[in-house]
Amino acid sequence: MRKIILVPVCVLIFFLAEFFLYNMVGRIFVPDLLLLAIIYFNLAFGIRYSIYAAVLAGIMKGSFSTDMFGFHIFSFVLCAYVTTVLKRYLHYVASHRSRLLLVFLIILTNLLIQLLLRSIVGEIDPIQCFKFVFVPEILMTLVVTSFIFAELKKCVSRLFV
Repeated sequence: MRKIILVPVCVLIFFLAEFFLYNMVGRIFVPDLLLLAIIYFNLAFGIRYSIYAAVLAGIMKGSFSTDMFGFHIFSFVLCAYVTTVLKRYLHYVASHRSRLLLVFLIILTNLLIQLLLRSIVGEIDPIQCFKFVFVPEILMTLVVTSFIFAELKKCVSRLFV
């Protein structure tokens, strides 16, 4: 029961953190905290809670986005499934490198899905997307990954012990 309450609370906190970071520093230096939450819930609790977090995060991000509703839900749910597949082959519990590689691949998957969906709907320049969206978002998300995972692990361990 606590996990069912923990997931929406974390998704809401991470959404608000992304919102405030976006308004304070701009689009370039904002990590994808919601995607990190989805990855963490998949690694810690399994695919069910990860999909639950992905749907909630997608609804929240899609509700406040100018994109068509459902883009973020689709990409987050697909990233939850890809995380499940990749964690079998890439993730070792004690290895920070494997965790960063897993996060890098999931972020890249999410960005490619978003690029594909946006290119279907309208015209988009992939070079500009790569330069101004892919590189900064990947770098900022990888920078905060270890800190976010450590803090979520502390929160979960305090809550369930």
